[in-house]
Amino acid sequence: MKPFRKIILICMLNMLLPNNVYVALQMFDQVGVINMDSLQQIDMIDITLNDNVDCSLFSDEMGCNMVSDCEWVMNMCMESDDGGMNMGNNTPHFIAIDETNGYWFVSTISSGYVGRYSLESNIFIDKVFVDDSPAILTLDETNQKIYCSRMMPMGGMMDGAESTIIQEIDYSGTSIINSNEFIIPSPAPHGISINTDGSEVYVSSNTADWLYKIIPETGEVIGVVMDTEISNPSEIETHRLKPIQCLSVSDSLLFVTCSGGIWVDPWTGQQEQISGKVQLWNSNSMSLIDTYEFDWNSSPWHIINSPVFEKVYVALSGDQLYEGSAGVVELDYSNSILSQSWFTSHEIFQSLHGIDISPDGETIFVSGRADGHLHIIDTEMGELQNSIPLSTNPSMVMAGGVATVKNLTSLLGDVNNDFMLDILDIVLMVNYILNSEVIFTQVADMNGDGIIDILDIVNLVNIILQ
Repeated sequence: MKPFRKIILICMLNMLLPNNVYVALQMFDQVGVINMDSLQQIDMIDITLNDNVDCSLFSDEMGCNMVSDCEWVMNMCMESDDGGMNMGNNTPHFIAIDETNGYWFVSTISSGYVGRYSLESNIFIDKVFVDDSPAILTLDETNQKIYCSRMMPMGGMMDGAESTIIQEIDYSGTSIINSNEFIIPSPAPHGISINTDGSEVYVSSNTADWLYKIIPETGEVIGVVMDTEISNPSEIETHRLKPIQCLSVSDSLLFVTCSGGIWVDPWTGQQEQISGKVQLWNSNSMSLIDTYEFDWNSSPWHIINSPVFEKVYVALSGDQLYEGSAGVVELDYSNSILSQSWFTSHEIFQSLHGIDISPDGETIFVSGRADGHLHIIDTEMGELQNSIPLSTNPSMVMAGGVATVKNLTSLLGDVNNDFMLDILDIVLMVNYILNSEVIFTQVADMNGDGIIDILDIVNLVNIILQ
């Protein structure tokens, strides 16, 4: 490929995919947009998905009471002058980015919607009502499907999540629509992730400590208990491990963060300190491979994987009563064994929540739910580089999910990320297949079959020769 053609392609990608970080600002009903290069907040997107909300659309007490203008009365949702959670009318929670088709999506736990926005312009496109506090979103970009989990109980602010539904949303047509539902045997299906080709969706129940694999094509649901010390039936809520998020890696490894904390035995009334955990599962066999444990007050929350190394990064929400309990940790999972590389804490950290990573894997972006900042951390040593206030009154922000654009300047086949396609990329890809080289794997799958092999090398050679 001629050099000027490479430059044109890179410029086109830059125009289509701005170098931005998106942060949910829950109390403000906004999504903040921060430029990754300048670390300046460049936009505030108002999330107004519930204009003229119809309270009758909410069929459950929890979802109804979370909306500012609705109240659960006589087993139905009716208009009210007082809200249940006293948060925003929408409360944007989680953000997911589809770089393939040029969209970003946000779930709103108070109004029950998932909204779609243009990734290029941040302009609102459309929305779909899913009810019952939509939480985490995971995307099948190829088939243009969203899988949406449900909100978990939040201390005294919510009575509990009764839903057992995972919503499938189709955005391949002119409008975003609900296309299917999958029912799991446990309530509060909060953690959710998807494999590369969209053939498997993984879900964890926050209250029952069960893990599920859903096969969207057939509707089959396969479940396994996560807490072998209890081995409770799937419908029994134990509130022990309290899994938060799932993360599928390499299509056979699945991480699940578990917040743990103080558990009260319902039979004896005795209290037990349950360690925060990161579990590593084999998603093919649905068997537990390894577990890494933290202090009981660490509260592992959201998790993201490195685009370069076999490492994951976990935001530890922590407990504000225990100084130094909130932080960020790097876990190495080489050979499917979990080990800690570094842990970073700082006095400014308060209830960390969302986490994402830069395209080159060198920078972590973490939201402070209670401190109202976006924290910038380098991945080499885990050092805090900067903390950007998300408002003039950061304590009122309640920052939630974080999402970054991953492939804004990546060329397909540019496995060393030097913005050129040449013989070095071929050599590195060969060495990677022989398990002796680290590359940018997200651009190595030339034919999009989910496997990096000799066919991808052939495609790369042909492009270079052209």
